[in-house]
Amino acid sequence: MPSSSVEALASAADGDVTVSRGRGERLLGRLGLERVGAEDLTIRRVRCGRGYIYRTADGRRVRDPEALARFAALAVPPAYRDVRFADNPRAHLQAIGRDDAGRLQYRYHPDWATVRERRKAQRLLRLVQRLPVVRRAVTRHLAAAQPSRAFALASAVELIACTAIRAGDESYARQRGTRGAATLLKSNVRVEGDTVVLTFRAKGGKPVHKEVVAPRLAAAVRRLLGLPGRRLFQYRDESGAVRIVRREDINAFLREIAGVRISLKDFRTLCASAMVLEMLARTVPATSARGRRRQVLDAVRSAADALANTPAICRKSYVHETVVTAFEAGVLEGFAATVKGCRTAARREQLVAQVLAGAAG
Repeated sequence: MPSSSVEALASAADGDVTVSRGRGERLLGRLGLERVGAEDLTIRRVRCGRGYIYRTADGRRVRDPEALARFAALAVPPAYRDVRFADNPRAHLQAIGRDDAGRLQYRYHPDWATVRERRKAQRLLRLVQRLPVVRRAVTRHLAAAQPSRAFALASAVELIACTAIRAGDESYARQRGTRGAATLLKSNVRVEGDTVVLTFRAKGGKPVHKEVVAPRLAAAVRRLLGLPGRRLFQYRDESGAVRIVRREDINAFLREIAGVRISLKDFRTLCASAMVLEMLARTVPATSARGRRRQVLDAVRSAADALANTPAICRKSYVHETVVTAFEAGVLEGFAATVKGCRTAARREQLVAQVLAGAAG
């Protein structure tokens, strides 16, 4: 993983996996957390000299030491604008703000990680289950006679499944020149036989060079390169005009063909979790906690390189915590022989599903 196509990602996970909002609410209740929306965050951060003060919705200055310590602990970057905090210390969402690209960023209560990890497990299991359906839909759309909108969207899903690159953000492409799947330029891509070669700057300015042997993807990219315009993922509408596809279009298409609520980010999470699981299952846990942490970091670094992320972001956002705890508890040692016999990405992801099944319950 990544492998050459969506087909290589498909697996035969059993059972129907769904995310239960009711179950999530019960877990929130057990943790003593209250679900809130962005509109409920009413305390504003205001610049004052070299630091900040905080004001409530009616303009009163917040002076409570515990509240101020809570705001500081959330470590909202100084560069963020329009920063607001929750008045309730048990709100699941604690702060929001806009980064320098104008994107809304979030800071959550530390206990929210428990809920988030469970939901992440549920989403991954759901993705593994629906990949055969996604594969069939992608195959059907890529066989179309004309490069339609569905053809362009299916090609983007295929590329992300093959490479685990980010979906791509228009504001980042416009302001920083960084790219993801939806914002790739034709100049970022070349096809050599059955091999697709990508060269671009990803989020954070990190250079990315990927080569993937994928005959079906290579054929699709050749057809897309024949359209006028700078972007790779484009199509002709009914009037003959060339249109680009955006990240939200690809995510909506993926949800439509899968029949469940999954996202392109889930592919990256599955890729990272599968890579780390495979490496750790082949590793004999060190006798000391420090040694095991080093082993986990080595595995995460490999996954981070594949995803063009920092190890810290990879561990926090893409590697499910259950994979790490299973290694530290010695559970993954029992998977070593099975991993050794895994010759396809599908089998590796079945193992991820087995490890995560308990966490999704």
